[in-house]
Amino acid sequence: MQLLEQIQHLNFPADLPKTLLSVKQTFDAPQVPDVAAAAKQALKESGLLERMKPGATVAVGAGSRGIANLPQIVKAVIDGLREAGMQPYVVPAMGSHGGATAEGQKTMLAELGVTEKSVGAEIRATMEVKEIGRIPDGPPLYQGLDSAAADHCLLVSRIKPHTDFRSHLESGPSKMCVIGWGKQFGAALMHAGGGANFQKYLAPAARIYETNTNFVGAICPIENAYDGTAKIVGLTADKIGLETEAKLLEEAKSLMASLPFPEIDVLVVRNLGKNISGTGMDTNIVSRLMIPRQPEAFGKVDVAVIAVLDLTEETHGNASGMGLANVTTARVANKIDWFATYTNCITSGIFGMFRVSLPITMPDDKRALEVALRGCAQPQADARMVFIRDTLTVDQLWVSPNLRKAVEEHPRLALIEEVPLQFGTDGAMLCPWKLA
Repeated sequence: MQLLEQIQHLNFPADLPKTLLSVKQTFDAPQVPDVAAAAKQALKESGLLERMKPGATVAVGAGSRGIANLPQIVKAVIDGLREAGMQPYVVPAMGSHGGATAEGQKTMLAELGVTEKSVGAEIRATMEVKEIGRIPDGPPLYQGLDSAAADHCLLVSRIKPHTDFRSHLESGPSKMCVIGWGKQFGAALMHAGGGANFQKYLAPAARIYETNTNFVGAICPIENAYDGTAKIVGLTADKIGLETEAKLLEEAKSLMASLPFPEIDVLVVRNLGKNISGTGMDTNIVSRLMIPRQPEAFGKVDVAVIAVLDLTEETHGNASGMGLANVTTARVANKIDWFATYTNCITSGIFGMFRVSLPITMPDDKRALEVALRGCAQPQADARMVFIRDTLTVDQLWVSPNLRKAVEEHPRLALIEEVPLQFGTDGAMLCPWKLA
């Protein structure tokens, strides 16, 4: 019997609020005025061009994350290299994403706006790798043949807090070397040891890529709280994995968005997806880690119950991270591509084991929210509810009326209007947003 047939009559009514407060959250957010010019400037001022000779082939690695202005940054890097006399091309640098196939990874790049036409360069992709060294007392390291075939390789790698572990190095070029250049094979080996592997091995791995490969460095955007480009920095390979990268990570952390309340009883997330975060929804925002043997304290907000209502189109059924939620909908369950989800989960090892569990699944949005409200351990009238579109866009919120005083007293928040919380006859939420 199909899941929907089994649960279609499940009904646990609760007193949902009749209205929600529409709230605007404002952050201090530096913004690069001209992304292409900033990327070219970073390429020149960092000394990266001096490490390459005119006529050299350069593989430019682009990942699978939804980096702000990614096509413009990649194109600017391609243009800058070509103006300096190089012969650049693009390769996917994304571990196991895209179903761990070359064509799947090229498709992911295209969905992020990185195509041969948009960036003006050929895209070459393979999942084949070669071993390039071994970390002392650690795992071997690998490089994809697509990037190894060039005279030089260069990453476009955002620096930001990671969603799985805390360290002086997290998401950035040192990690993208082992995961991006290393393809699925390298990603699986590094993930096998959990967060401890990344905490111990990213810095020494960077030295091996610097010494044993054609890796010259990275162009590194840092983003503001609105998912915009705050800064673009160029790092030569000898600065990756060291204090320079670590300081940029601290700067990125200071610019991150966050939810504005210390305690939330029910957090409703409209969309989960790999294009939003590697964990479907950013653990730094929802303050929930769900990794065995890792402490759960992982953020600024105490969230009791999380409800996820839908998957993004761009995630193509990859529901990695849905286990971070407590309640979801049949809509989500019916969209899941278990092959893509499990490929991603198993490659990520212990990081993914809890996070792909299917939460309590209800037939529609209304019944999912009612179950979430019943399970938050607060009297229903007192439960503090917060609705967001996804964890990338927390500048617009909808909150239950009992948070009005907290909104009025918060320096980052402005009350816009009060709107009805409405559902269609099929139980789909109509306001504050409409779900297909």
